[in-house]
Formats: sequence, structure tokens, C-alpha cells
Amino acid sequence: MPSAQKVEVDEPLRKPADEDLHLLLRETHASNIRELNSLHRRGSVLFAQGEPAHGVYILRTGRAAVSISSSEGRIVILRIAQPGDLLGVNSVLQNATYDTTVKTLEPCRVDFIPRREFIELVEHNAGAVAVMKLLSRELAELTDRATSLLLPQTARARLARVLLQCSKEPGGNDPRARVIDKVLTHEQIAQMIGSSRETVTRSLADLARRQIIGTTSNSIVIRDLASLEEAART
Repeated sequence: MPSAQKVEVDEPLRKPADEDLHLLLRETHASNIRELNSLHRRGSVLFAQGEPAHGVYILRTGRAAVSISSSEGRIVILRIAQPGDLLGVNSVLQNATYDTTVKTLEPCRVDFIPRREFIELVEHNAGAVAVMKLLSRELAELTDRATSLLLPQTARARLARVLLQCSKEPGGNDPRARVIDKVLTHEQIAQMIGSSRETVTRSLADLARRQIIGTTSNSIVIRDLASLEEAART
């Protein structure tokens, strides 16, 4: 497992609300399975595509990019892992190498369960049920991401879909506005939509010029949700 650097987190650590994760953690504790808890700085690689799958990672706080890369070096971000997500499960169950790379987008607290102990956990009925539900959620998210990447015909439409998916629930005084934290660079957004960084920069500037979005130093604000949804369909 990659070594973790101890870091200070600006905000209180968030507790994942996912019931399936809580069930898995209860089974882990009941089975006296070793959990290695650590903090990772932004930009840390939890594991890389092609490395031996030594164990499973549980993202407790923060977000991370899950990506694949080609032999030519092209990178595609498959999804953004959220607190409560289980990472590396498929590779561990197959006793293979990791099939993705996971890189933190912000400071993250992560639990690590070694492969042998995770397999023992899965062999218990309750543990298997929890893992199955978590994997089902991941599959649904990957299917949605594939739809976002493949169906829209233009890069602008794919970008609009990504912004909609990344947006938070409406808040503040304007119910039409949604806020997206700037944890992704233009290059990373390009890797999510199969485009170039330059295209993302131009498209964001165009959306801002049309007052569909607004930008601050640390966030993107969706000002015209209806227009962004229309852009996602074209």
C-alpha cells in the first residue's frame, strides 16, 4: 500500500451516511479485521493501474478521481469517488492488478483492508451483501458516466452534463443556482469528457459569457439551470 503523509484537514472529518458502508464496517469490526486508517494530501495516488491489488480502500472523507490510461498515455476519468465509496474491489476479488488509478482531488481520509482479510470478510454473508450493494452503486455510476461521455454529440454538451452531475443541491437565496467546488482542473474535466483542455477552457468561458454559469476563485455557480440542461441535450 502506498505510504500516506499526515496532513491537517481544514474542516471536521465527515462521517459517511451510507448504510451499506456502515454495515461493511460493522462486519469488519466484528471480524476483528485490521483497518489501516490514514490521511492523504491532495494529489496523492492511492493506487495505480497495473499495480498488484494488495487490498481495498474505503474513502471516508474527501473526493478522488478514478481513471484509466492507454499505452499512449491518454487518460480518461471514469468517475469521481465520494465518501463511502469502496475502491479496488473488483481487482482484489479477481486477485489481479488494479484496473484503475485513484488520485485524491482534496485531502482524504482513507481506510485500507488487506486483500486476505477482505476476502475473509466477503465470505461472511452480511459482508458479502454490503459489498454487493456498494459494487452495484459503483456500476450504476459508471453506466451513467459512460452515457454522459458517449451519447452527447458535442464536447459542449458533455461538459454541460458533467457540470450538472457535479453540482450540489440548490442553496442560498436563489433556488435556480447550484454551486460546484473547483476540485477539478480544466485538464481533469477534459479527461472526463474525452476532449482537450483548450476546448474545456473555451466552453467554460462561453457559458460564463452567456451568464449560464459564473466563476469564483474556488467554485463554479450555475446561474441558469434550464439553459445548462438544454446545452447538455445538444
